[in-house]
Amino acid sequence: MTEHDFAEWEREAALDRETALDRAVADDHEVADELRVLLQLAPPHLPAPADRMERVLARAALARRRRRRAALAAGLAVGLTAAVLAAAPALAPGPTGTVLGPAASGPASGAMPPAGTSTGTPTNAPTAFPEPSVSASADAATGGTDGGATGDQTGDGVTPSRPVRFTALDGVIMDVPDAWSDLTVLATPGRPESVGYVASQPMFWEPGCQIRNGERPQVCLAAGGLFDNAAMVSVRVIRDEKAATEAAKRSTLLRPVEPDKACLAEGGTQQLVAQQVVAPSGKAAEIVELSACLRLPAQATLSALYGLASSVRLFGPAADSPTGPAGDPLP
Repeated sequence: MTEHDFAEWEREAALDRETALDRAVADDHEVADELRVLLQLAPPHLPAPADRMERVLARAALARRRRRRAALAAGLAVGLTAAVLAAAPALAPGPTGTVLGPAASGPASGAMPPAGTSTGTPTNAPTAFPEPSVSASADAATGGTDGGATGDQTGDGVTPSRPVRFTALDGVIMDVPDAWSDLTVLATPGRPESVGYVASQPMFWEPGCQIRNGERPQVCLAAGGLFDNAAMVSVRVIRDEKAATEAAKRSTLLRPVEPDKACLAEGGTQQLVAQQVVAPSGKAAEIVELSACLRLPAQATLSALYGLASSVRLFGPAADSPTGPAGDPLP
């Protein structure tokens, strides 16, 4: 091999090495592009977070709470609608200054209860009393048991009522359930206070009542006592401006108290008191106090009692409660 041939061979060998290197670099770029495409098409599967199950359970609990709130809101809407229908006469416009309380944060006279609350088994000891809702339950449809209070007779969850004026009590008006009775005992020299009465059973005046503990009651029930699911309510006017101010601050319309001797004598198992503040024209504010003696009340009776207490007012059309001279029995 001549020197010229050897030089030619070296040039060809160098050219082959450069061509092979260029081919390898091109192959590397092609492989990198294919790998990049594969990584984009098939992202890696990441493991689940450690608190994934806790978050799933939290979302499920939140969904349940939302469903319960929605159901409660629907129930409140139905109860409020029925209560508004029941208290429509109390909401009619009247002269200024008829009702002041019982409190700005609670149900005023003619205002509606927060419905949707059920009432448990009554006891003699005072307990927190939930303001009842007007509902078309079985008790409301039948009026309870043993001839007690009459419940819903219209089928729309509202107990029919009539406006009654207690003239001797500064003309106080209340919506009394149609099936209930009412009367007024006038003041006498021995009794300086006139008292109104409302009951889910027929009542008698004082001469027709039996003597108990050496005293004859002003009013008594014709049956000799309360039936199950029945109520008897006394209505008084308290003319005390300071007490009226305190009563107006209360946020609860009906308050449980320990049954007194008179209530226990009638067979009562529970006693509730309501105080509504009214302002007669040109006079200081005064309290209309309702004291209800009940025996094993059902929801319908409690709803009727709430409607009675919340309807207290001074103005509007109404029928006068029967009154008469001492010795006359209730017709």
